[in-house]
Amino acid sequence: MIISHKILYYLQHSIVHKFGKDIKSVNDCAELAGEISKNGPLLNAQTFRRFFGLVKSSGGFSKYTLDTLARYCGSADYKTFVEGLAKNDLASILQELGSDNSPSDYWKISDKLCEKISESPAALASVHHELLKYPRARTYFIEHHPMRDLAGTVYTLYFHRYLKYENHNEAKLFAYGFLYMGSYLTENAEFMEIYHQKISETELTPDVYVLPAGRKFGVMLLHAWVQQDEKSFKKIYKEMLLAREQYRTVSERSVCSFEYSVLEHLIYTDKTEEMRFLIENNTKQKFSDRKFVPQDRKENHDECWKIMCAVAYYKMGEYEKSESLLRKTNLDHLALGWKKSYSILYYFMKYEFSGSEERVEIKAILARLIEETHFVYYLKRLNSLDNNYALNLAPVTW
Repeated sequence: MIISHKILYYLQHSIVHKFGKDIKSVNDCAELAGEISKNGPLLNAQTFRRFFGLVKSSGGFSKYTLDTLARYCGSADYKTFVEGLAKNDLASILQELGSDNSPSDYWKISDKLCEKISESPAALASVHHELLKYPRARTYFIEHHPMRDLAGTVYTLYFHRYLKYENHNEAKLFAYGFLYMGSYLTENAEFMEIYHQKISETELTPDVYVLPAGRKFGVMLLHAWVQQDEKSFKKIYKEMLLAREQYRTVSERSVCSFEYSVLEHLIYTDKTEEMRFLIENNTKQKFSDRKFVPQDRKENHDECWKIMCAVAYYKMGEYEKSESLLRKTNLDHLALGWKKSYSILYYFMKYEFSGSEERVEIKAILARLIEETHFVYYLKRLNSLDNNYALNLAPVTW
């Protein structure tokens, strides 16, 4: 039987928890085989070497082996063990793995999961099928850790899976907003239209948090601009200004403001006066209602804000302000899942203020980042750098 990475992970940790120590050597495998055999079932130590990755394995194990290991962990059989994972909330599973069952702990584990899927194509394509069954996984792994760098990959399946469980307006705006920008940056006009329609149909009810609310208007403004529908753009912008007033107090308690969320989308347009308004009237965070959010997430958003403002000021023709912000930007503060997306914008800007030798290196960096993210939207800009069109972020003709 072939088992998923996620189930293998939990079964390994359940065995280690029962055994009392990590299994890292041939001797550990032999000791574990001896302990299990005390209760009757016989498994060769070589099986454990394959199971714990000490030797290469195809990943397949017999039903007898899996049933035996599941019984060792306290389940009736392997099927019961898997059903138990699906029924239990993520909190109880994390507790088995040594979690302190706190929001900060969920955040750290979500960080680790994000790191794993960013490094492993196999994990990226498979984890969501099981993980998103758990409510806290949807909260921490998706809502608090949306990986923008993967918006051009099969990672978008996570958001479709997420919507099977979360059907309220905030969830719709959050997920469809992410999917829209993924489609925009991969130049998929058909999906852009679909996700824009979904966002337009979703009402801004009182339960919608500040960031999904801002993204609703950001997507609608960007889409109206792409369609060259000035009348709709002006109408949506007026509605956005009214909503902004309603979210001002909430913005004061969030690491990201309403204005931040809208500006994320407007930097891809030529609407410089609207950008200027959002920058000059950005609501600063004064309080923190979500104490579990680590300081490095705030640092990440601060760096993203500098980069967005640098793009905006460049488009306004205020080059000194733009260059000054770039000098103050520290790419090391960008978080996993954000680093590549915002580094692309950063390097397009940095190119404008660099000498010829440095420009060669920057172009190579941009080519690599675009290839890794699949954001083909930027290819035309990359190819036109030598013609001084680097920051012309207008979309290609659809």
